[in-house]
Amino acid sequence: MFLQVLDITSDYNLREVLSFRTMAEPFSRKAIAKAFFGLNISDAEPSSRVGSQRPKKSSRTEAPIKTKQKSPLLDLPVEIRLIIYDLLLVSRFNRWDNPSWSVGNTYQKLILLDFIQARQYRTMDPAVLQTCKQVYLEAVPILYSRNVFRFNNPNLMWRLMVQIGHTNMKMIRSLDIYVPPDADKGSWLDLLHALPGATPGLKSVVVRWWGEGIDQLWQRSLGKDIAFAQALARLSEVSLEKLRIEGYYAKPWPAYFRDRLGARVVEAEDGVPRPPRDDDDDWMRKLNEDNLEDFRKYQDGTDLLNPWDEEAGDAIFL
Repeated sequence: MFLQVLDITSDYNLREVLSFRTMAEPFSRKAIAKAFFGLNISDAEPSSRVGSQRPKKSSRTEAPIKTKQKSPLLDLPVEIRLIIYDLLLVSRFNRWDNPSWSVGNTYQKLILLDFIQARQYRTMDPAVLQTCKQVYLEAVPILYSRNVFRFNNPNLMWRLMVQIGHTNMKMIRSLDIYVPPDADKGSWLDLLHALPGATPGLKSVVVRWWGEGIDQLWQRSLGKDIAFAQALARLSEVSLEKLRIEGYYAKPWPAYFRDRLGARVVEAEDGVPRPPRDDDDDWMRKLNEDNLEDFRKYQDGTDLLNPWDEEAGDAIFL
């Protein structure tokens, strides 16, 4: 069991995690519990007056005051504590329950900001954050830096910023962005312009443009919008390492993002509907053929779009 735990965190940068301790906002545990778990831990917050309150006088013989015992957790080496925090605060589940909620082909689960965090759907245990201030400062960076946060509405991200604060937002490393076909363009542009300043530590971003029917909502999606592409390219202001684009988008977008972001842009491997394979059954082959044909129809004529032209950002593609 111990070997399995070590394997899970073999790529973990211990120095980077420890450096976060000076960045975390002191004791914003209440906001974190509310944002991710729908919990109210106000009763669990330690009183700032502990140690200064005098025991009430009693006519009876007073019992000796019990001193606080140090948590056995803090006696463990810091490397072991970080492994424990990882197991408690990184969202994991059985990916076969719903593969669309998984991070790639792993058993890690996306943090769905638009999903009600009912108890039966919780995949993390936040109780460790209530232990003490030292444990909180050690553990909270793992909550932000190791999880992938998914949202489909700019308001969800704005709400998260308000709930956890700017200092904690700086720890976020991965975002999964779903852009619905009927999205409000102005709201998304506002968020994308603010995102580099709010999340300067971003390393990996996934952007998905999907819809319902190639002749209906897909044609009106922001996957062809120059202003949206230009706003997304503002992530060049952070040290982004990987951008993955999926769904339906214009032909020039991959080349444009590679040029502007200087990051690895993945689109041919898993963003574009895959061509049929020899081992596909008839149903799967037909589905992939239809998806690929729809994708080609969507991109038809988009090679004329020029996102490099800053003055074209306000143009509407017809």
